[in-house]
Amino acid sequence: MIRHAISTAGLLALVLTACGPSEEQRQAAAEAAARAREARLAPTLAVYREAKARQDWVLALASAEVLLADGPGSAAAAEASEGLEALREAAAAQREAQRLRALWAYTSTPVEGRPVPQKAASIRNQRPEDDAASFAVPPTVQLVLRNDPRWGQSVYLVIEEGLFDCGRPCAFRIGFDGAAPRRFAGEASSTGTRPALFIKDDAGFIRALEGAARVSIQAADGRGPVLEFETGGYDPVRYRTGG
Repeated sequence: MIRHAISTAGLLALVLTACGPSEEQRQAAAEAAARAREARLAPTLAVYREAKARQDWVLALASAEVLLADGPGSAAAAEASEGLEALREAAAAQREAQRLRALWAYTSTPVEGRPVPQKAASIRNQRPEDDAASFAVPPTVQLVLRNDPRWGQSVYLVIEEGLFDCGRPCAFRIGFDGAAPRRFAGEASSTGTRPALFIKDDAGFIRALEGAARVSIQAADGRGPVLEFETGGYDPVRYRTGG
């Protein structure tokens, strides 16, 4: 009986071993699973490659992060991990450039009786958080560059909210990228609906504006608030074309 039981146990072990997958089968199954994973990641990998080719670093980074999260250990994830830190830096710079460009608005407005439209570019000043301990209202001011076929080119400030005065006589102290402020003569007028303060040397201002990341404007007499504009996204071509 004992011998019979041992023989039966040995036979059962042999049967179970025979029923289990072989090493070759396990390897084949693993390779099939790896191929299936690469196939599942292929569309995202294609987006990643295309985004890099056209230097859309923000989309490339988003695609790389999906590949790393969904396919650790895959060939697709290994490709996405190459130069990842440099890609993150490029994407951050691109997002900042997009943010700065979005601060500007460009318009092209038909002028009756004229073949050329009025073209304009505008940006609002940065508004700091209101000081809860103060009753002062930070002004909201729009800086406008305008080229009109009837009146030519102008640069002016539109006071949308709060108070900003250019003094008597009207003049400004304007700084570009932290350089020593320059004096610009001004003129108080109106847009028809809101007060407007014109910077007389429009050409000189626009020359200095091109390439400047920040512009600060204050009344020349030093009174009143300093208006800060993040101007690094200014596009002179879009201003000239109105688009």
